Amino acid sequence: MELKKISLEDIVIKQQSRETFQEEGIKALARSLAEVGQIQPVVVKKCSEEGYILIAGERRIRALQESEQDQVLALIVKDEVPEEDCRLIQLAENIQREDLNPLEKAGAIKAYMELEGLNKQEASQRLGLPRTTLTEWLNILEVKEPYQKKVVENFYNGESPLTLSHISLAKSLDSKTQDPTKKYDLLNQVLQHRLSREETRKVASFCVREPALTVEEATAAVLISRERKKIDLRTDEDGEGKVSVEELQKALQKAEELLEELMDKDPESLQEKSDDLLQGFIYLFRLFQENFPELKKSAFIIPLKDDDSEEQENSRG
Repeated sequence: MELKKISLEDIVIKQQSRETFQEEGIKALARSLAEVGQIQPVVVKKCSEEGYILIAGERRIRALQESEQDQVLALIVKDEVPEEDCRLIQLAENIQREDLNPLEKAGAIKAYMELEGLNKQEASQRLGLPRTTLTEWLNILEVKEPYQKKVVENFYNGESPLTLSHISLAKSLDSKTQDPTKKYDLLNQVLQHRLSREETRKVASFCVREPALTVEEATAAVLISRERKKIDLRTDEDGEGKVSVEELQKALQKAEELLEELMDKDPESLQEKSDDLLQGFIYLFRLFQENFPELKKSAFIIPLKDDDSEEQENSRG
């Protein structure tokens, strides 16, 4: 390679890993270049017919153009260097950059693996990355474009709750349940309710343990837990006002009394609302399972069919 300053007009920009450029970021870099000068050179390849082809550094090129400069410091790769080697330099340079968004980074890694014929284990060793990290980056390529855009949106401004970790949890749910629709159901719930990574993990865990449970039902159980935590945090300076275990016991006891009273005085209203009441009970039971590990081994079964035989009813009684 040769290091020297060349004219920006002589550089041709072809295929690059980066697709998105934030205007404010370019302007900030332009101000930095104007104040302290260019510290990191771009990488170009000398071509007799076209001048120079850019290998790496398009963001720096744009910033120099923004600051109305006409020259750039460049590392020049000789013309005889094979095109594949130039592509490898470009991909490796982009993979190591922290400001590349997750979708662009995943695309660069996939292209690098394909160009070199590497599997994930080999690529992780070559790039010096944990295989789990590399896999998490690549997972974004396995979801639909709207979800990819939400992850990129999170990277740039944090307005979207969707991250690479959420994508990985959704992909794992797909793999464990063999139901691809649940992957997108879970991601939709993350977007709708801004679920944290831990909340998303709990929803996925519910769905794996209870296949009949929909993602929406599992999310409802987790949201109840979220609201309970909010109540726990509402306390005044003296430490009063916090919900206690005793209050929870009283609430459960009150629910028992109300149920018994309705069974005696207005059984028809119970029948009309049986589905809603049953779902509420299921959610409550799931919450107790999360807080009391011994309940996770429970053989408790909730009858969901209306045509149970008399013998089944007696066995449950």
